[in-house]
Amino acid sequence: MSLVTEVPESLRFHGIEPPRGSRRFAITLDQAELEAGGRIAGRVERRDDRRDPRPVIVEVRCDACWVDIAPQFVGRKRVWSWSAPGDMRNRFIPVWLEEETYRESLELGPLDQANWRHFAFVIPQDAPRALEGTFVAFRWRVEARRSRRIGNEVTSLPLLVLEPQDQPVVRVETSPIGTWRLLEWRSNNDVGGSAGPCSVTYEARQPEDLPLPGETREAELRRLAGT
Repeated sequence: MSLVTEVPESLRFHGIEPPRGSRRFAITLDQAELEAGGRIAGRVERRDDRRDPRPVIVEVRCDACWVDIAPQFVGRKRVWSWSAPGDMRNRFIPVWLEEETYRESLELGPLDQANWRHFAFVIPQDAPRALEGTFVAFRWRVEARRSRRIGNEVTSLPLLVLEPQDQPVVRVETSPIGTWRLLEWRSNNDVGGSAGPCSVTYEARQPEDLPLPGETREAELRRLAGT
């Protein structure tokens, strides 16, 4: 699994909150298995010499997210090619909605006598694996916060999984708005999942929808897009 904590260019318009930094403390990850039964572990580390007696709270959450798409795209039933999502994105700026499906927090104590505090979470068995689809996403995030006189001081990281996709499939994405079937590719570890009002499943492609012999995902994309 390839864990990413910065939003890559390919996901720039997916509505993913970028990392948030703090001048006083930072999150360092030692382990992040973003799937059912996995484990997220790491440390909150002090970044300066200030010894603050207020406790630090660490929180992990997962949101089911979906695109509030333009009306002309609702209700389409056929299998989509890659050109269709591109056409959708060119017509409007996507607005992503979300519903929290899992949240857990730990109070670690202050960063006064200690320079860092360890944390660990075990992901529930019914939680979805991190996934970024076209219309649906399951997004994980870890956040550390400490109260101050007004509000909180916060640092947080998105937890994204980017893996080579080498198996051609039909990806079926369902949100509160509708269901879409897309000609796509998946990695060996992609299992889909469901949480809140969203789900993702995979089906085999029909013979007429298979890529050409030896064709990669990128090559198929170029061919279907006519470039």
